[in-house]
Amino acid sequence: MPKGDAPGAENTCANVSVAASANDERKGGNPMAGKATRALGPHSAPLSAAIDRHVLMEARIRSIERWLTPRHARFALVTLALLSLAFGLALRDVRLDHDFERFFPTDDPELDRYLSFRERFGGDDDFLLIGAAHSPSVFDSAFLARFDALADALSEADHVRKVTAITNSEEPRLTPVGLFAVPWLRWEADSLLRADSARVWNDPLLREAHFAPDAGAMLMVLRAEPGLSKERSDALFLAVQSAVEASGLENVRMGGRIHGQYWYIQKMQRELVLFFSVSVALLAIFLAAGFRTWWGVVVPITVVGLSVLWQVGIMTLMGKPLTVLTMLLPTILFVVGMSDVVHILQRYIEALRNGHVKARALAITYYEVGLATFLTSLTTAIGFATLMSSGIQPIREFGVFTGIGVFVAFSLAFTLLPALLLLLPTPVQAGVRIEASTWHWPLHRLLRFVLKRRAWIVAGAAILFVACLPAVQLLKVDNHLLEDWPDDDPQKQDYFWFEERFGGVRPFELEVEATKGDAWNLAALREMDRAESYLRSEYGVSAVMSPSVVMKAMNKAANGGDPAFFALPEDEAVARRLARMARTALGPALLASLVDSTGTHARIAGRVRDEGGHVFRQRNAALNQYLSTNSSETRMSQTGMAFLIDRNNEKLSNQLLMGLSIAFVLIAAIMAWVFRDMRMTIVALLPNVLPLLMVAALMALAGIAIKVSTAIIFTIAFGIAVDDTIHLLGKLRIELRKGKSLPLAMKRAFLSSGKAVLITSIMLCSGFVSLVFSSFASVYYMGLLVSSTLAFALAADLLLLPVLVLALIRTRKDPA
Repeated sequence: MPKGDAPGAENTCANVSVAASANDERKGGNPMAGKATRALGPHSAPLSAAIDRHVLMEARIRSIERWLTPRHARFALVTLALLSLAFGLALRDVRLDHDFERFFPTDDPELDRYLSFRERFGGDDDFLLIGAAHSPSVFDSAFLARFDALADALSEADHVRKVTAITNSEEPRLTPVGLFAVPWLRWEADSLLRADSARVWNDPLLREAHFAPDAGAMLMVLRAEPGLSKERSDALFLAVQSAVEASGLENVRMGGRIHGQYWYIQKMQRELVLFFSVSVALLAIFLAAGFRTWWGVVVPITVVGLSVLWQVGIMTLMGKPLTVLTMLLPTILFVVGMSDVVHILQRYIEALRNGHVKARALAITYYEVGLATFLTSLTTAIGFATLMSSGIQPIREFGVFTGIGVFVAFSLAFTLLPALLLLLPTPVQAGVRIEASTWHWPLHRLLRFVLKRRAWIVAGAAILFVACLPAVQLLKVDNHLLEDWPDDDPQKQDYFWFEERFGGVRPFELEVEATKGDAWNLAALREMDRAESYLRSEYGVSAVMSPSVVMKAMNKAANGGDPAFFALPEDEAVARRLARMARTALGPALLASLVDSTGTHARIAGRVRDEGGHVFRQRNAALNQYLSTNSSETRMSQTGMAFLIDRNNEKLSNQLLMGLSIAFVLIAAIMAWVFRDMRMTIVALLPNVLPLLMVAALMALAGIAIKVSTAIIFTIAFGIAVDDTIHLLGKLRIELRKGKSLPLAMKRAFLSSGKAVLITSIMLCSGFVSLVFSSFASVYYMGLLVSSTLAFALAADLLLLPVLVLALIRTRKDPA
């Protein structure tokens, strides 16, 4: 027996000899072997079963070893190189897709309502807010002239439908001789500017829509063509930037989807490249520390790097672009795929230290690590695949392709890696005894600590479990439109500026359907007017525009511009006449954006401060209650992009938590099938439930809400975290099949697989923890919460798992 093998690890040749004697006896061959077996008395049956298992194991190892030849290795390398070349060439056609509307759930009926609404009135997010500040007041002739020149220049830009500013807006006036339009602001003379500014400032709707409360800033709204592609949207934004720089205006800020999308994608692409590079560098450092050879760094990175190349190549050949989510795939796959490689290398080196040649060592590695590694790949893929429970296509694609990528990494780990190991020189570490390895004695001491403190460990786990339950109850579902950006980011500071001075950037939309007549019916207008009052006072909507606002403006115009007549007319006939006049006074384009061609559908639009989905769900419930009891002439329903995002987040969070439940059940079923023992299944799952509870409690105490970017983490983390448990229990199963007692088998599993579990967990944590330096909240939370879950799961596997095994599986005889 090679020095360094644990007690009970008998020499393979001796096992084969004993097994052969037993077989000869059963076949009627060797009578002496039969006598030897009979001489064992009552212990002959267990010994015979153990011999049978050794014979079967040896036969399987030898069958694997026959395939591990240099000739087959070279053939595998050539084949894999050709495939890699094909996938590499496919990358020339890789595409990026930044269509955020694909993130709306396809199974939500509110999406159909919104699409119909957008067909009638255009999108509610195809705008760009441009605000300019001037001290002490914006009512300065030179400033207003530059502001107006900027509005004129932007009106001529490509893909612009309309630019609305107070400097190019006019007030309709109906006189005995006809309808006239009077500019709201005339800055050519100081006397005119003083009179006009006082008139504008005394109009609460104009003041709310165009000016900051202190008159230190003013606003213009650019409406773009609907449905602009990412390229055209970026081109428009850059054109706006150039016009702003040429305008001579200082302290100009922008907000809206066009602005946010440009900076969001720019920053995300930079960060993904950065963190992928950081993850590779960190993994290289830990590989160097763990294996202390150049090939221990280069070979794993090559194998996993090709896995990433293959997966992106597969997506490209299938015509699938990289979305905002799948751009994370290379980093995640690189980190996750490293686990298989490390477990293979660790068992291979251990077999070399036991005196086996390379082919034999690889065959033993295939036999002992193959099933466990396949199961870990399967559970990780299940974790990602449960994202298919989502109704959002990009999330489903992310789950499917990442799951495929996990198996691509598994396939290359068991084809490319063995081929390289067969052709490379035997590692230097092969000559080091197991007891002399860096990790042996720390793990040995840790196991002794665990065995001496069993009761304390179980009690501590129970206390943690009970303590986490109340904290988990504090979790809430919440989201903000700009939650991904840090508060100190210059672009987000611009949004805060709009929130403070102009009532927010978040669009609000209420669709109105007239049920008795059309939307210009005076009864319908009154219901809209009452709804607007509610929205202003209770919901926080500002800058409201609707048919009732138009009607009140026309009534004011018909009465010489007297502000006292900014109200709905009393007479139906007057209302009909004013509605006809509005088309001439305000233009058909403005009215078409408020009332559709049939006249039965209208909109109430405005802006609100982004106070979070949790707050708006409460306001929406109150709004729905109000509308249900105060609408007889109309049917009013909230819609719009922001409304869908809130619904999407709430629904998706529930779907992903359901996906976690599905993953839990599937993984439990796999454990039950593999180990054929419910006790082993319980042992496998308990150490992985506690880390999820701990992370959920951590989120609740830290005020981290359930949202798309955090709910997705639980499913992914559970699928990854259970891998260590499978490797430890898989090794335990093999040691028990060798005939070892349960305590000795647990010791061998802990010391043998423990190093690989430690190394892979440290590498996974380091790969994910590097993401906490991201300026995006979603990436930050993924790094923080996944690495926390993996760290908690590692602690549970090394401390709680051995205790559970020895406590619950005492009477287990044959795990086969």
